[in-house]
Amino acid sequence: MKTIVITPEVKVEGELETCNLLLQSDIERFHVRKPAATKDQIRAYIESLDSNYYHKISLHSHHELVDEFGLGGKHYRSDYQANGAQSQSKSFHHWDEIEMEKASLSYGFLSPIFESISKSQYKANFNHNRLNEALSTFKKFPIYALGGIDIKKMKQIQEMNFEGVALLGTIWMENSVQRRIDKAIDIINA
Repeated sequence: MKTIVITPEVKVEGELETCNLLLQSDIERFHVRKPAATKDQIRAYIESLDSNYYHKISLHSHHELVDEFGLGGKHYRSDYQANGAQSQSKSFHHWDEIEMEKASLSYGFLSPIFESISKSQYKANFNHNRLNEALSTFKKFPIYALGGIDIKKMKQIQEMNFEGVALLGTIWMENSVQRRIDKAIDIINA
């Protein structure tokens, strides 16, 4: 299944090693999401990543660095207007937001599909049967499931017609770099 990994908001031990190994894996994309980071901090973060995989990287902020480094794309929050020519993606929290989206997106995240692992205040709020129905006919851009994703839920996600999954908590809750990589590979191969 197509898999995207999103960085943790705050630095964790072994993060950059994990990121570089994930970039070398079969993940579809890698999202740098550091909401409190300055432009210079994001620049330094990017410079610590393997430049051979810059095409896989999307930024959630400081979008001007996408052009500076030749990165893969820009990601927008649900309350921002997407604009730009290169690959762009956006977060959504309600199906109506997806249907009303006017921008030409490469893909979108819909969350939380299940109760969030990393954000306790994010409770699942979708009827999975209705979601399956909506996803089976929606063709404007691919939708990735986000929120509470782990290996046990992969069959259900596939049955709901998602293009893939975006991972955050299930990867970064692990303390071991190897365990993070193993989890990502298990989900990719599910």
